[in-house]
Amino acid sequence: MKLVFLILATITTALGCYAQSTTSYATAYNNFAQLNHDERAKINGKYLELKNGRTSPTIVLDTTRIDPYRNYKYYLHFANLHNKEGHSYKALDDNGKSHSYSSTSCGIVFNYHDDSYWSVMAQCDNSSLFNESVDERSMTITLSKVTKGKTQVIKSDRLTDAIDLTTGFNYVGVQVADGNISVMAGENMLNEVLTYSMPNEELEGTNNVRVGYIVGPAAAIAIERAVLSQSTVEPNPASLLETQWTREALDRHFAQSKNPYEGYWTYLDRDMEDTWLKLGGRYTIALVETTSGYDLIYIDGAQVKKSLWHQGMKKGEMKNTIFTDNFTGTWIDATLEPISQDVYATFESGVILTIKFPVYKSQIRFSKVLERD
Repeated sequence: MKLVFLILATITTALGCYAQSTTSYATAYNNFAQLNHDERAKINGKYLELKNGRTSPTIVLDTTRIDPYRNYKYYLHFANLHNKEGHSYKALDDNGKSHSYSSTSCGIVFNYHDDSYWSVMAQCDNSSLFNESVDERSMTITLSKVTKGKTQVIKSDRLTDAIDLTTGFNYVGVQVADGNISVMAGENMLNEVLTYSMPNEELEGTNNVRVGYIVGPAAAIAIERAVLSQSTVEPNPASLLETQWTREALDRHFAQSKNPYEGYWTYLDRDMEDTWLKLGGRYTIALVETTSGYDLIYIDGAQVKKSLWHQGMKKGEMKNTIFTDNFTGTWIDATLEPISQDVYATFESGVILTIKFPVYKSQIRFSKVLERD
């Protein structure tokens, strides 16, 4: 399915900060001042209106760039004007053929990057439109993940009250906090309807994401306000290194693995220029294969800043190169800072792992743990 994109040149205005628990948020809203020139997005009084006459969804992205590792909230106060009970609406496909839709949808997109995104869609339906004695109208709120055009429905919930089921205004929003997604909706206020924990690798390699809204085929949206609130507090670095791996999960994984490099590796020796780089501990780590190489998982052995480390945290990663058993790498030092400039890793005879830091004239070697007590 093709998507039509409009990039909004909106102006965001800072309203100030407010407190939420121990986290402060900087809040901004769109005044849509730069949209008058776009024939598909029109200002009608205090509302932005956009009608999608195509069979492909239209996505509108805000220009704001968001740090994906900071907590944020995004919500719309909007109405789907093509949501009258018993009505149908027309849309044209790429060949000019007309299609009818009796149930249209609108919503928000978030964590948008590299043509992939998450969405929250609101769509109304009747259980039995032509049988009033049993008919019930409801709104389905659906959380989906779209990856390179492929949609995966994550969760959905059906609402029958505290929500406008025709062409009135509703709130739909999302809060992303420490990798957890909270989906909210309601006619007069935001009520939590869905929750979901994102996979740890969801944002790997992502510097920023964007939010926006989506107008489904034949839908017509009227937006009174779009509000983005982003945390002004730096995230705890340790929380960014958390993984799903426990010692028990690693043991089960390695018992089934056929990769000879997966498993536990323990500190062997070092060759360091101490004026440049100091040893943070005699570490034991676990190597877990990924689609691009290996993750290094901390097991034990920290001596410097020992209180910052616990089993299961990410200690680094190794990325494949065109050369067999040679990798580029990132090493997380004792203070949780990444070292990635000219870091290399190699295997020797299948039982020795060498991580080299040529900029610091240093290297660390680990030996494979062949048996566990």
